[in-house]
Amino acid sequence: MIMNKPIVVIQVLAFLLNFYDTGHSQTILIQGNQSGILDADTVMIAGNVTVPAGEQLKFKAGTMVLATGHFRLDVNGSISAIGEPGSPVVFSVADTAGFSNYATGRGGWDGFHFNGNDPLSDSSVFKYCRFEYGKAVGDSLGKMGGIFNIRDFGRISVSNCTFINNYAYHWGGAIFTESGDIRISCSTFQGNVCGQSAPPYGYGGAVCFRYSRPEIFGCEFTGNTSTGIGGAISLEYTDALVSNNRFLDNFSGLGGALGYLRSAPARIVEGNLFVNNSCLFFGGAIAFIKACPLVLHNTITDNHSSSYGGAVYCNDSAAPVVVNTIIHGNQAGEGAQLYIWDILSAPEFYHCNIQGGKEAFGGTGGIGFHSVYSNNIDTLPDFLNNGPHPYSLQSNSPCINKGMFDPGWMFYPDKDLSGNPRIDGMLPDIGAYEYQNDLGSDFHIVSADIKVSPNPFSDLLCIDLGKTYTEPVSLNIFDGRGIRVHSAMIDPGIQSYTWNCNIHNNGVLSKGVFIIKLISPDFQAARVVILK
Repeated sequence: MIMNKPIVVIQVLAFLLNFYDTGHSQTILIQGNQSGILDADTVMIAGNVTVPAGEQLKFKAGTMVLATGHFRLDVNGSISAIGEPGSPVVFSVADTAGFSNYATGRGGWDGFHFNGNDPLSDSSVFKYCRFEYGKAVGDSLGKMGGIFNIRDFGRISVSNCTFINNYAYHWGGAIFTESGDIRISCSTFQGNVCGQSAPPYGYGGAVCFRYSRPEIFGCEFTGNTSTGIGGAISLEYTDALVSNNRFLDNFSGLGGALGYLRSAPARIVEGNLFVNNSCLFFGGAIAFIKACPLVLHNTITDNHSSSYGGAVYCNDSAAPVVVNTIIHGNQAGEGAQLYIWDILSAPEFYHCNIQGGKEAFGGTGGIGFHSVYSNNIDTLPDFLNNGPHPYSLQSNSPCINKGMFDPGWMFYPDKDLSGNPRIDGMLPDIGAYEYQNDLGSDFHIVSADIKVSPNPFSDLLCIDLGKTYTEPVSLNIFDGRGIRVHSAMIDPGIQSYTWNCNIHNNGVLSKGVFIIKLISPDFQAARVVILK
């Protein structure tokens, strides 16, 4: 009897894996319908896998998942892949030979596909996973999302994961989502690529969202590439929260790090660091094309365009509102900091530090700039230039306490990019980092221990310190204009304080955002609360 050649190859692979492992390793091969717990050290994907509707496939911490060919996982049910620090779930291929040939599927695997899943089905959770050598080169719908191709489904959470060396022929080198409201947090995207050198150009070297409402929080995007727009992220017809991320050394044709297209989002681009990103044409860091997000507390520096707009590019009636943001030290042939293509684009700038001011804007819309430019400065930001956060502020930085605060901002953060309280003084600082007063080596920021409830509140607000203190704790509450509306001392041994805004302030406070500041000899904390 003649045995099919692929089956022989798979059996030999499985034999070798078990033969060379002198420990307790167990290897299993899977294909077809799969569900339940895969209790093995190594899982070989020997053919396309389907997770049926209503069922879950679970990968355990430390599992190595290797595809033996360009196979995919069609997920109609749910996936649980939860690793641990130092023991991730790894998804890769058995043989990477041929991965650099983007015309074929050789050397890669076809990732996870979610397509129109039941919206009431269980969530898929990926935590402490490593994804590599995903390769989206299938049919027209399969050429997107090297690891995740998600359509019409949103119950997916990705956290503390690493996406490295993945590719998509069209869009989303690692993740493509259309009509999906997924959350990505505390993850790393490195060396992902999408697009061709000729049309169709790539959108989102690492991540591409269309018609979606994602959250992208606390991630790092390094060395990702798109041939079209958004070296790291592309957002189109999308309402995204892009918060506290680092964008380093990404590249694209337009928008070296971020491309935001045809969107009028309610949520914000906030607290991000854009450094050393570059583009071939427009917008070394960011390209806005018919998009108008609120861009708040970002630091955009040392980016480069080979042509126009070293930091930011606006076109096709783009109208981002840029607030408390540093745009400095970027380079381009024209419009080193900003390039505004058309007179219909009307970005607004409030309390920013912009090198060269509006007079240095490039482009037709830059020369004829007619939009709001209010309370901005033009000076060296005085970055710290050392330590784990080199783009934080020195004590003499002109950006300290020069930001603005609007009570209407419903997504205002309580922490900066380094995890410190956002408002340390009376007003916020300009940029992604809030300068922290030097109160000595015994000073500790323990804001994570402070709890406020309910938030939003209507009259009574309970402030819980998390523990009692041997020294009095100073409490000050400010409105969105920086005006103090209440103060008190919390005595030693007391853990909580209740503020009745109607009684303490005679019911005259307007609805909106308030800042609570707590200070003792050995800690400080800040919290943002909303009076509804």
